[in-house]
Amino acid sequence: MKIDYHLHNHFSPDSQEDTREIIREASEKGIREICITNHAEQHDKTTGKSFFDGSEARERFNAIKAEIDEVQRDFPGVCIGFGAELEYVTERMTEMTSFVNDTDFDFILGSVHIVNDIIISSHKFADELFSKTDEMTAYKAYFENLLKLVSWGHFDVVAHFDIIKKYGSKFYGPFDPEKYKDQIMRILNLMAEKGIGLELNTNCLSEKCHELFPHPAILRWALSAGIVNFTLGSDAHRKNHVGQNIDQAIILAKEAGILNISTYKKRKPTHHLLKVA
Repeated sequence: MKIDYHLHNHFSPDSQEDTREIIREASEKGIREICITNHAEQHDKTTGKSFFDGSEARERFNAIKAEIDEVQRDFPGVCIGFGAELEYVTERMTEMTSFVNDTDFDFILGSVHIVNDIIISSHKFADELFSKTDEMTAYKAYFENLLKLVSWGHFDVVAHFDIIKKYGSKFYGPFDPEKYKDQIMRILNLMAEKGIGLELNTNCLSEKCHELFPHPAILRWALSAGIVNFTLGSDAHRKNHVGQNIDQAIILAKEAGILNISTYKKRKPTHHLLKVA
């Protein structure tokens, strides 16, 4: 089954894409189930800093749900999930928990984009960290934040598990997960304990670090830790990126030993046999 469970539309602060265009693209590429996962937080485009306003988020996501319901009637061949991507920042997570509890999501991604108050997923800001910090310091700080995210735990799947390598690899060379295996295994073991799944994110397979998020070794470690839910996501912010490299991710998943992919409804997973196209 081909799915794309990481998509951003015009309601997300980092996208202007029309929802119908996203779904039309998915349909043309043979993707039968998608999930719109907009950022709950907002971003200052000048500084890259994010902020969260629970009232604003509730209002915006009510509008997102209404639009999904409307568009779904026009595209009966594509199942459209109502999701979100929640970014971990310690001081906002109490308010974020209330937002999650108040909103009837199908699916929630949890992510880390901030290390030492610097956004590491944008080339505009990431160099500030990597040019002044050695690899071990930067990467360990990222995985410490990822452990905090999983400890919080009010979400379903970890997005782009090792996204720090997206721009870090330009400064430090190829990412070697073995250097951080102890940290990574603590995170994966806690994910398995909490029933949290792992995303196979295809955003950089064709550019930047030219790797899947996460590294194939981490996929194998996730299985050994007992993680049972895996999703596929392009992290598309434009229609032409919808479903990008999903077929390649399915091959990598099968090579790692993953047999099933998960979809979510009302935050309950369903397993589907993973097949290479």
